[in-house]
Amino acid sequence: MRFGFQKGNGFKNFPPIQEAEKHLSDMVVSKALVAKIDRPRGIVCFQMAKDSNDILNSWAVNLEKLLDLVEKSCHQIHKETMVHKAALKV
Repeated sequence: MRFGFQKGNGFKNFPPIQEAEKHLSDMVVSKALVAKIDRPRGIVCFQMAKDSNDILNSWAVNLEKLLDLVEKSCHQIHKETMVHKAALKV
C-alpha cells in the first residue's frame, strides 16, 4: 500500500511532514511496521513483514528460473553453431 504525504494532501489534522516522517521512521526501526520512505516523491510504501524462509524460497525460485534461461540460451547457441558449421561443409 502506498501513501503520499505531500503538503495539501487533504488531511487537516495531519502533523507536519518532518514530524510524521520521524514518527514513521521510529516505528520502522522498532519493527512495529514494515515500510520504505521515498523522500523525493513523498511516498511511503507499506509492506507485509516477510519471513526469512519466504525470502530464501523466493530467491531460490528466481535463481532456478535464471539458470533455466541460461541453459536454454546455451542450447540455442550450440544449435546455431552446429547449423552454421553444417552449412559451411556443404
